[in-house]
Amino acid sequence: MPFLRSGLFTFVVLIFTGCVDRSSNGITPASRLLFNGRNLVGWEVMHGGSWSVEKGELVARNGVAWSTNPEISGSWLRTDRPQGDFILELEYLVNVKGNSGVFIRSGLERNPAFTGHEIQILDDAALSKPEKWSSGALYDVVAANQVASKPAGEWNTLRIEARGSRVQIQSNGIRIVDYPSAPGRLAGGS
Repeated sequence: MPFLRSGLFTFVVLIFTGCVDRSSNGITPASRLLFNGRNLVGWEVMHGGSWSVEKGELVARNGVAWSTNPEISGSWLRTDRPQGDFILELEYLVNVKGNSGVFIRSGLERNPAFTGHEIQILDDAALSKPEKWSSGALYDVVAANQVASKPAGEWNTLRIEARGSRVQIQSNGIRIVDYPSAPGRLAGGS
């Protein structure tokens, strides 16, 4: 389900790697922090919700108006500029019954879980079999190959690599998705 629907969700150490700098001798990878640990500079709030920085962590509360309707968007947070090919590494903690996600390659119109992809984040570590809606899945597209998330209240790591239309996801050091997305689904957004 889409980003920040209920409860508390915390991100820390958002590191964006694999941006490209075009230099005279070709393309070289660069790394930069997306989140400075102090404020929301570099981010835009979309459609409400409560976003704050507490003790160096990005905290989301009170998501509003979420739906599984592809035409309707609820509250979410996005970078202030589109990203090209990238590797995004982050840590997250989700509360009991928490439900959130990370949108990639999503457009600004309509529900970003359907104009691009949402990497699902849920309190579902006890799940016996991954589904298209469970943690690590590309929501409503492809399930993770195994359940790799930790229980609510424990920190998890997530590594998302998007190169062209291919998306690869690692959860807690385990590769759980390697998917050649259909280009028509990807808006190329933030």
